[in-house]
Amino acid sequence: MHTGRFLGLILGISTSLALSAQAQVTETEKEVETAVKETHEPAVEQELRTFKEWVRLQSDKISTTTRAEWPTIKSDFARQSNKIESGFQSLSESSKRDFLELKTRFQELESKPMADEVPLQAEEVKLREKDLLGSFGNVRNISPIHMREAYITFMQNVRAKRPTWTSRDWDYADYILQNLGKRKAAVEEKLSTLDEIKIRTLIGEFYTLRSGQEFKEQQKAKNK
Repeated sequence: MHTGRFLGLILGISTSLALSAQAQVTETEKEVETAVKETHEPAVEQELRTFKEWVRLQSDKISTTTRAEWPTIKSDFARQSNKIESGFQSLSESSKRDFLELKTRFQELESKPMADEVPLQAEEVKLREKDLLGSFGNVRNISPIHMREAYITFMQNVRAKRPTWTSRDWDYADYILQNLGKRKAAVEEKLSTLDEIKIRTLIGEFYTLRSGQEFKEQQKAKNK
C-alpha cells in the first residue's frame, strides 16, 4: 500500500517536472523566434523609428527654433527621409503610412512661425526690464547721470543669465537694449565722453555674446 503511494508520488513529480521543462522549452523557443524576427527586421524599419523620434523632437522645440536654424534642420530632414524612401518598399504597410504622416507633420512645422517671428509680448517685456535693469526698469525715466549705470546693470545681468538663455530670451534682451538706446539718444547731449565710451563698449559686448551663442546653437544643430 505504501509502495503504491510512493510510486504515485514519484510519477506525479516526474510529470510535473516534465510539464515544467516543456513550458521552459516553449518559452525559450518564443524568445528565440522573437530575436530572429528582430534580427531580420529591415534596417529601414529601425531608421523609421529614429526618424519618428527626430520629428517629435523638432515638434517639441519649434517654439524655440529660429528661422536661421531651419535650413540646417531641413537638410537633416531631407537626409533622413531620402534614406528611408530608398527602402520604402521594405517597410510594412503601417510603417509606410507612418512615414508619410511624418513627412506631412514636418511640412506643417515649417509653416508655423519660428521663435524669432512671433511678436514679443508687452507684459513679458515689462517683466524682463525689471529682471535685467533692476531699479532702472522704467527706462523712460532714467536720468542722464544714471544712464551709464543702467547699461552696466543690464550687462551684469545678461552675463549672469545668458548660459541658460534661448534665442527668445536674447530677443527680449535685445529689445530692452534698443529701448535703452532710445532713452540714451534723448539725453545724449548730457552724457560725458567717458559715459559714451563705456556704453558703446557694453553694447558691443552684448552683441558679441549673442553672436557667440547663435554660432554655438548652429553648430549644435548641425551635429544632431
